Amino acid sequence: MKDERAVAVTEPAARPARSTGRGALERLVAIGYGLGYDAIVGGFPPYQALLAEVSACVARAGAAAAPRGVKVLDIACGTGTVAARLAREGYQVVAVDAVEHLVAVARRRHGGMSNVTFHHLDVARDPVPDAGTFDVVVSMHTLYWHPDPPGVLQASRRALRPGGHGIFLTYARPARVARTFREIRAQQGLVAAVRALRWLFPTATFEAFRRYEPHYLGREEFWRALARAGFEVLDMRATFLASLSLLAFARAGQR
Repeated sequence: MKDERAVAVTEPAARPARSTGRGALERLVAIGYGLGYDAIVGGFPPYQALLAEVSACVARAGAAAAPRGVKVLDIACGTGTVAARLAREGYQVVAVDAVEHLVAVARRRHGGMSNVTFHHLDVARDPVPDAGTFDVVVSMHTLYWHPDPPGVLQASRRALRPGGHGIFLTYARPARVARTFREIRAQQGLVAAVRALRWLFPTATFEAFRRYEPHYLGREEFWRALARAGFEVLDMRATFLASLSLLAFARAGQR
């Protein structure tokens, strides 16, 4: 699932309506996952390594300036884990999410930090504060669930100043529990595979109740989507559990 997300935003007409009971259950599961997400990933080494990887990309993008001079937009920030990490490192962070209760959670947990703000909006359809002034845009696992992936990428491009950078992660395939467990065991051993269940089982449960059409992107498709949105891809690599994700580091081209 998208790191830091708990509710998919879908157009009402995109899929047949579900029963009232199923919709209420779906929302309860989503809210519970959102509120418990930090507990799931807080001590999970692969996710902490992913955060460090994203942080290194932000530092690479802002190499010419001190962190306090680098302005970052965190798209679909969820409960604010990534935004808070970057703010603690000194960056100026604006974090946005389309789910209001997640923004409320992020504000309660991290609102005391002076260099991060949280806003309730969907970048694909709502104006982004200070669009065109950001040095870096970060989008962690947003494209695969969002109903308008091209709209997210285009909004990311508009948010950046000329020469700014985008850091995008997307899932290349579903996080199947059995398959991912076997792959991690083959690559890293049984202990690492068992530890991965801490993330895999809650994610699988959440995905079973989620209402959305997934958009899994392979390397070439991901590259083309970024290029169509006006990005020059500087680096793309597989990452996270058994290479579930693709990370792209890109520079904004000319408008």
